[in-house]
Amino acid sequence: MTSIPSGFDRVPTRLSRSLTQRGISEANAQILRAQVQLSSSKRVLRPSDDPIAASLINVIDRREQLAQQRERNLQHAASALGTLDQALDQLNESLQEAREIASSQVGVGSDAGTRRSQAVVVQSLLDSAVQTLNRDFAGLHLFGGERTGRPPIERFHGGYRYVGGGEGLFTDLGDGERFPITIGADDAAGALSARVTGSVDLNPALTAATRISDLRGPSGEISSLSTISVTINDGTPVTVDVDLSAAQTAGDVALAIESAIRAADPAALGGVYPSAVGFTGERLSLGSVNAGYTITFADGPTGGSATALGLAGFSYDSANPTNTDPLAVLDPVVTERTALGDLAPGTALTYGSFTITNGSRSGTVTTNAGMTVAQLREAIDRLDLGVRLEIGDTGRSLNLINEVSGFKMSVAEVGGGTAAETLGLRTLSTSTPLSAFNHGRGVSIADGATLPGGGPDPNRNVDFTVTLVSGATFDVDLVPSDLDSVQALLTKINADATAAGFGGVFTAALNAAGTGIEFVDSSVGAGQTRVTSRNGYAASDLGLLDGSYTAGSPARLVGSNRSTVRVDSALTALVELRDSLERDDALGITFAGEAVELRAEQAIQARSIVGGRAARIEIAQERLEDTSLLDKSIKSDLQDLDYIEATTRFSLLSTQLQAGLQSAAAITSLTLLNYLR
Repeated sequence: MTSIPSGFDRVPTRLSRSLTQRGISEANAQILRAQVQLSSSKRVLRPSDDPIAASLINVIDRREQLAQQRERNLQHAASALGTLDQALDQLNESLQEAREIASSQVGVGSDAGTRRSQAVVVQSLLDSAVQTLNRDFAGLHLFGGERTGRPPIERFHGGYRYVGGGEGLFTDLGDGERFPITIGADDAAGALSARVTGSVDLNPALTAATRISDLRGPSGEISSLSTISVTINDGTPVTVDVDLSAAQTAGDVALAIESAIRAADPAALGGVYPSAVGFTGERLSLGSVNAGYTITFADGPTGGSATALGLAGFSYDSANPTNTDPLAVLDPVVTERTALGDLAPGTALTYGSFTITNGSRSGTVTTNAGMTVAQLREAIDRLDLGVRLEIGDTGRSLNLINEVSGFKMSVAEVGGGTAAETLGLRTLSTSTPLSAFNHGRGVSIADGATLPGGGPDPNRNVDFTVTLVSGATFDVDLVPSDLDSVQALLTKINADATAAGFGGVFTAALNAAGTGIEFVDSSVGAGQTRVTSRNGYAASDLGLLDGSYTAGSPARLVGSNRSTVRVDSALTALVELRDSLERDDALGITFAGEAVELRAEQAIQARSIVGGRAARIEIAQERLEDTSLLDKSIKSDLQDLDYIEATTRFSLLSTQLQAGLQSAAAITSLTLLNYLR
């Protein structure tokens, strides 16, 4: 407590009162602080109480706020994953029930009526599966991937289209926890799109409008350009640097190069500007080099732009007029801006129309040289078939995507044209491997049967018999090598026909539209061309048993297209099981049942993944709770009041204040007479 220093012999009354008052005020302030601490149970109430502790408390408070939000995120994620797990369990139950129906309807003990009634049950299971895949939690559609704002499965003209997308929706689950709390329906139910993968490298030409970023020069993708050096030599070489950093297109490059050459030596190039630098195929080209001149390109002071453009080290020599193109191609990628007329596939591109069929719906697209890839995509979108066009991952081809489960997509030519084939979009061509038939199941042939005494059995190895209009027949015996491609199959059938003596009246070919294998029969008689299955399922798998027949001279039997593209999903499997039951198709029921079983296994796998994520959420919650408890403990040590220490301090301060007041009273009552005594 403040007191009058003992070293002072005499103290003015004003100083004495000031020192006494300050001591009493400090004691009162400390008592007040102790009272506030006791009433609030807090040792640190403001930063000035303990700056270091206050700073640490502020950090812990921010961590607590973040932990509270993260706890809410974890609780939401745990609830979403719990609902997702339940939905996957329901999906699996529906698929298991459908599999049991398929098993019960194969073999004896089932008839057409029973199968039709079971088709109704499968339809109800299909509806249940769609409802399950559209399940939501608090407005969050759990099977929509990243697109959780709307149901991911929509009905589309009798099929089912997936409109979700992406890996899933992520939320802040804490450090080290990075996984989505939703999944795409394809993770649970199989692929929800299928594609015709473009089989043709379209080789787009280099044009003035081609963007630099769309080029793949000899050194790979070109992101940007810098400076190149151009040497103009007519006996006295002149070198000029050309800045291409602002060039956005191949046309910008050509104009910059020609402008620099003409500015450095107006006599080097003939013709008028701009005409000398152009494009040939996938290369830059330089023409109109005047006699006596050689123009050479090299990389500039920085970067490798001349190398990237295929120009480095190449000389344009007026004495050699055929030497006008650099050796390296720039290999532009296909973009939405690419015009069909600028494509140069190995087989010359032809224009015309082709038809896309998806399920029971069809539409025709007409192409021309001026149409761009974007316009072709828009034309296909306008058909509203659930089919979209995309550029292949490599930028060299086009793909057609079937987005509708339950539909089979095919692409056929119109009027004998080849537009779809030259664009690489036709689903069936002579190069198609038979392993792609029947949605990847291929063609099952009878092969390897032997006689009791050894050697092949000619009867049990025959796959099917072809009957001609004349009534004559011949057998077709396929071996594995005949399944390499459609052309290999056709060659084998024609060889068997020729060996039987019918080479002059019978031909097997792919029909002009590319929709099926066609038998052309010019024999004479009252019958019709037909195919009879002998062993195995080759005739059925090739579509020869349910094709269309046209009488005439010649007669034509066109098989059904077995090279269609369908979405390999649980919904497709259920649709095919339902349709096979309605058609009383035992083989179709078998295959559909196998597909349902595969999709059920995938649902189980998806559920295990979701279960693993839920377990990680639970661990994260426990870890967050432990961290929060530790933070609260540290904060309590820094901020909370020690009642024993505080009450003791309060008692001492009260005694000190009382003594101070008494001392002040005694000191202020002294007079000069007291001093003189």
